[in-house]
Amino acid sequence: MKNSDGFTLIEVMAALVIAALPIVVLLQAGFTGAAENQAAAGYDQALARAQSRLASFGTLTPIQAETLSGDDGGGYRWQVKITKLAGNAQLGLYAIDLTEIFGGRVVELRTERLAVPS
Repeated sequence: MKNSDGFTLIEVMAALVIAALPIVVLLQAGFTGAAENQAAAGYDQALARAQSRLASFGTLTPIQAETLSGDDGGGYRWQVKITKLAGNAQLGLYAIDLTEIFGGRVVELRTERLAVPS
């Protein structure tokens, strides 16, 4: 007569593997969610920096056709390209293209402003 009081090692291992699969999936989803949350926070920060810099053109920074770039710190860099679209000696229409770069990602903003040519 055969004694079958208990589980074999194979049965216990199979049960552990089956129980571990949902845990691995949940952990992966949690880590992916955390990474996406960090990326979204980076986009928010880049957008705020880009909007702030864009608002300074015409008030703190004169508008003239040129290309500028710099480092915002914290891993954020910016580039601005200002192009004169139309105008005369008294007033010009300028396109301002601003790019904020962070961690291999990019936020781009564009606006048009009227300004007195310098």
